[in-house]
Amino acid sequence: MDKNILHRNLAHFALTFVLFSILLSGGRNKDISTKAILPTPAAPEIAQDNRQIYLPIMLRLLPQTPTIFGVETHQFNTPNITLIKNASAYWGRYQTLSWADIEPVRTSPPTYHWETVDEAGLAAAAANKVKVIAIVKYTPLWAQKIPGKYCGPVASGALDEFAEFLQAAVARYRAWPYYVKYWELGNEPDVDPALLTDPWSPFGCWGDNSDRNYGGGYYATMLKAAYPAIKAADPEAQVIVGGLLLDCDPANPPPGKNCRPGRFIDGILANQGGAYFDYLGFHGYGYYGSGLINDAGNWAARGGVILGKIQYLRERMALYGVNKPLFLTETSLICPVDNVSQCASDGAFLEKQADYVSWAFLRAWAEGVKGATWYTVEESGWRSSGLSSPIGPKPAYYAYQFAAAKLSEMALSAPVTQYAGLKGYEFRASGKRTWVLWAGDQVDHAIPLPPGTLQVWDKYGNVIQPSNGQIIVNSPIYIDLVP
Repeated sequence: MDKNILHRNLAHFALTFVLFSILLSGGRNKDISTKAILPTPAAPEIAQDNRQIYLPIMLRLLPQTPTIFGVETHQFNTPNITLIKNASAYWGRYQTLSWADIEPVRTSPPTYHWETVDEAGLAAAAANKVKVIAIVKYTPLWAQKIPGKYCGPVASGALDEFAEFLQAAVARYRAWPYYVKYWELGNEPDVDPALLTDPWSPFGCWGDNSDRNYGGGYYATMLKAAYPAIKAADPEAQVIVGGLLLDCDPANPPPGKNCRPGRFIDGILANQGGAYFDYLGFHGYGYYGSGLINDAGNWAARGGVILGKIQYLRERMALYGVNKPLFLTETSLICPVDNVSQCASDGAFLEKQADYVSWAFLRAWAEGVKGATWYTVEESGWRSSGLSSPIGPKPAYYAYQFAAAKLSEMALSAPVTQYAGLKGYEFRASGKRTWVLWAGDQVDHAIPLPPGTLQVWDKYGNVIQPSNGQIIVNSPIYIDLVP
């Protein structure tokens, strides 16, 4: 552990202990109902004598600094939580609530089947300091605007019931042992259900191709019902717009592409939805082909998939006088075929996927994005996008692990721009300075060793020995420099 971090933590611990001692010595009867830091969902028993303070409770009060590094998971089980912790990930995105399963039948008063929720997993995530992003999906049959589409929108006559459900859910999961504070309403809602044959599609399917703004206005109507209910249950709760797919740029449509789904955000904002969310979620994937990362996709005119979407969303918000932070709720480098076994044996793909950790996270960080989540920490089953595989962590996992561990306690200072063909950023912390460089053109660049170099690392944390005062840059490297 960095000595400065250790000293700060010890000082914080001492101050917290003194404050608690003062309170307790005054004889105040203050209830303590928090959960010990243990890899188990069971809350510890706390003695009724409130003068007793347990070390795990004290340590839990120490702040955990937010970072951009996050992952998605299909399940908060022990293996996946271990992967998340060992990777130094801060965020854990998870499909948490299915309204269709929790309230399949409407009763008065409502009957909620909380037993369908993985509460043990949520508690284990919280106990291990994973900041959960809880996705809320799937509309019960009785509340559907489009009959038979569980992935589709809530009927206007059921929005009050949806708000009531959200308020109950947030009230239940806001505190220990769950401590869920981030709620994402849907997943890729900018998809028209007419395009989908699966009524339980993972796409959110709130889109409407017959509408100029592709159904985004109705999503805003839902937000107007949902947001106040969530805030009433927990004023600290943060609402995220379901991560937008944003397949292509309406201002620069590729030949033959229908880019109307990109106007979904206009629908939200035109219907005054900007006042009813805290973060705007979006998705951005790189694609692998011919041995290279293709990060342009349908967004080449704006600088690529991630940077282009950031620019576009901020442009649309500015047009409506809205300024909300962005959240990249899904990213990865995906294989060109949906064949996990083929991709798992393609060493060139695995190396480029490891390179993409820097491409995705550091550029999003530099653009001020709140957080980014890699899809997924385990093998996703979709185009080998996961950080791990059935036989163990992939190279991308180790690249992620090194990046998160090395940079999480640092601040991004400035871009490094003096090398043609290279992308890079400088990071600083007390007594530390690090550059991260990689080749945006994906060819080797020989550069002189920067003045003040202390150590050079590859993307996995292996030491690189310079040759003749030079280093070769293609894949990401880390350079520790004199502060």
